[in-house]
Amino acid sequence: MSTGGTETAFATRIALVRHGEATSNIERRVGGHSAAPLTERGHRQAEAVAARLAASFQPTQLIASDLCRTRETAAPIIDACAHSFTAEPEFDARWRERSLGVLDGLEIKQIEAQYSEIWRLFRQGGPNAVPPQAETVDAVFARIGAALDDLVSQHRGGRVVVVSHGIAIFHAIAHIFGLGSPSRGLQVFTIVGNASVSTVRHRDAQWYVEAINDRAHLAALDD
Repeated sequence: MSTGGTETAFATRIALVRHGEATSNIERRVGGHSAAPLTERGHRQAEAVAARLAASFQPTQLIASDLCRTRETAAPIIDACAHSFTAEPEFDARWRERSLGVLDGLEIKQIEAQYSEIWRLFRQGGPNAVPPQAETVDAVFARIGAALDDLVSQHRGGRVVVVSHGIAIFHAIAHIFGLGSPSRGLQVFTIVGNASVSTVRHRDAQWYVEAINDRAHLAALDD
């Protein structure tokens, strides 16, 4: 979509970055709010996205989820982009992944053995699909939407990198497109890869989408 005349002092540009590959991604674990660190490959992905953002985005601010895998992804971005920051990096729990409660941090095979009925209901969806102690879809959508609205309000005219998670970024994109909470049964789902960049602009109450799931900077790592 054309961004038209959005190159003004009041246009806010946002780069939504998913964390690099984490141990939960390769061990078939539910990430949720668990302390899953990056893998060696994930650290290389974080370095690659940091170099890309330093060269082409030059952020004025960085906001990240406060979980381990996003902090580790944010670290090289902070180092590479410190020269362009106008404010200290922020770690905001509202940008966390959705918690699946008692399932967080468990391998899928453990869940199938210990929580088979809970897992079955969750995979089927519907009103009984929330595992014990888990967040509802509406709760995730509300906190992500509030975090995004606050970002636009507080960083007007800035270039902000947000380091977050796959489901969280899907909720952010649903908010940007005005689709409402995914609990409504949306007929679309946005998949973003590890260390991908999805870029949007906001000006005069209007969103402009530049790219979703851009992974060009990871080409050398995909060989």
